Amino acid sequence: MTNPWLELRSDPPYILPMDERQIREHNSRRHESSKLALESIPEPFIGNPETAKVVLLLLNPGHNQYESEAHRHPDLKEALFRNLRGEPRPYPFFPLNPSLSWSPTAKWWLPRTRELRESTGLDCLTLSEKLLAIEWFPYHSRNSGLPTRRLCESQKYTFELAKTMLATKFVVRMRSVNHWSAVDPRFRDIPSLKNPRSGYISRSNTEGNLFERIVEALTTR
Repeated sequence: MTNPWLELRSDPPYILPMDERQIREHNSRRHESSKLALESIPEPFIGNPETAKVVLLLLNPGHNQYESEAHRHPDLKEALFRNLRGEPRPYPFFPLNPSLSWSPTAKWWLPRTRELRESTGLDCLTLSEKLLAIEWFPYHSRNSGLPTRRLCESQKYTFELAKTMLATKFVVRMRSVNHWSAVDPRFRDIPSLKNPRSGYISRSNTEGNLFERIVEALTTR
């Protein structure tokens, strides 16, 4: 499939033309706390699918009072759009870029990957080439409240991307077993975090030898 995110307009509201009707209808029925934040740039995925070794499946990107302001910052906006378009960038998994450590996205990901960075011994640049995160739904919201059925057309692209990753990558479900199982039953059987709401990729938040398997996947050539 052609990457639909090449068509995203460069200024808010950030909605793909193919998604607009469905997204507007969704927001018209939602409480303010679960409306989609269309002034923030969507994040259907973060990272480079070609170089990634570990793929993390989530639900949808969160939103807080700082998010929209941060997405107006030129450096973060450039990183987000380069990521969406698959363009070259120094840190494919851009939340690990030290120059963007101030951003809400980085502030969420950095503590949740801290133990992973320490255990692999990989620097942020190298690790950023080996991680890929895929969101079930691309648009930001404070609370999700998302049904398990597909909500918009662009999700077809990320669903196919995630299914392709099953064949060649180590895939870990961080959140939303029911949403991902509705995409493909195989996603129900992949390894997952113990507490999906915390999102920490750590020994204490994994069972058995899952953490060691993630480390091995990231460090094996």
